Amino acid sequence: MENSNKRSLEDECQYLHTETKKPKASLVSKTTLEPKSSKEIVGFQDLSDDVIMYLFQFLSHDNLAKMALICPNLLRISHDWTLWKKPKFDKFERYMEDTYLSYLKENTTELFITCNDAPSSDNSVSHSFLIQLETKCPTLQHLTLKNQVFDANEICVKMLHRKLKTLTIDNTTVENIPDSSSYLCGINNACPELERIIMTNNDWFLPNCLYALAKLERLNYLSLAGCKQFKDCIPYASITAITGFKSLQTLDLRFTPVSDHELVCFQRLTSLKNVFLESPDYMNHESDPTITDLGLAGFCTATFEFQYPYIQILIDRRGGVNLRRVHERNDNVDRCSIETLHVRNYPKVTDAFLKSAVRTCPYLKSLDITGSRCTPEEIEFYKANRPSTNVIF
Repeated sequence: MENSNKRSLEDECQYLHTETKKPKASLVSKTTLEPKSSKEIVGFQDLSDDVIMYLFQFLSHDNLAKMALICPNLLRISHDWTLWKKPKFDKFERYMEDTYLSYLKENTTELFITCNDAPSSDNSVSHSFLIQLETKCPTLQHLTLKNQVFDANEICVKMLHRKLKTLTIDNTTVENIPDSSSYLCGINNACPELERIIMTNNDWFLPNCLYALAKLERLNYLSLAGCKQFKDCIPYASITAITGFKSLQTLDLRFTPVSDHELVCFQRLTSLKNVFLESPDYMNHESDPTITDLGLAGFCTATFEFQYPYIQILIDRRGGVNLRRVHERNDNVDRCSIETLHVRNYPKVTDAFLKSAVRTCPYLKSLDITGSRCTPEEIEFYKANRPSTNVIF
């Protein structure tokens, strides 16, 4: 009878396990109910300057500039020069210009300005802002202006920083441009040290702007990608290729409506090494002027043992323009030695170009013929004979 009243070992362990839970649960509930002392709560203001500086590195410069509105301590730390060497204002607001300028430093070398919302004058830089950049940032070399709206009567290239080496103007609207002159007129005097210009997706960029850019003696990179109005520009392309662009090495005309006529002109640039071409979606290659084997032939420069065809531009009395292939060798015609040629989505580029290039393009390192009518057989033949060229198709 005595043994029958004893609990089994399993039941006893279960009982002990249940009993030990109760004080723990009670302890936890008491702990959560007890408020912490105010001395144990660490606020943002209690962090060291080094920790705050580390956190500031993850803020956008737009938000960093608004630290001035919080407290004097954060204002002081946010002005540290290491944070403002390459400021990028993704949500530029004109009413904040004075605050932005107060943050820019003597060591600021790059400045990026854009707005994520619909471009408007309220989200664009002012005349006063651009004028003060040269004083506030004497070492500024790279300036990017994107999604801006300018009034040509207020803002012109003559007020740009004189020490700029790279200028990017992308997807920007310029209003009230005079019919008598180019908007970029005088840029060679305003920014004589420019080496790279990126004028992309700008409908205001007209052929006469090319003449202004050609005067930049140090310009080695030019991108006019996505400029829809840059077409039928043979007179300007022809003149500038002869008189200007003496240092140009890279020309980017992707998504720009160029044709054989413009290519023939640019092939006279002996310094040119890299050309990027890609057809816009809206081009009709059956009816619109386009790029063909004839226009690309001029990029096929010859070594001393080969004779090569070159192209003449013929302008009749009515102003019509025609191209003619001339097979006689002409030692007076200087042409570029192309190293990179990307010509994408031009269906009138065929095997004829590859057959010429395999013989007379000894310097070509990269060739992109995606969207052409070059056959797999001719591509393989080219790759076998020019193994040093990276062919993309």
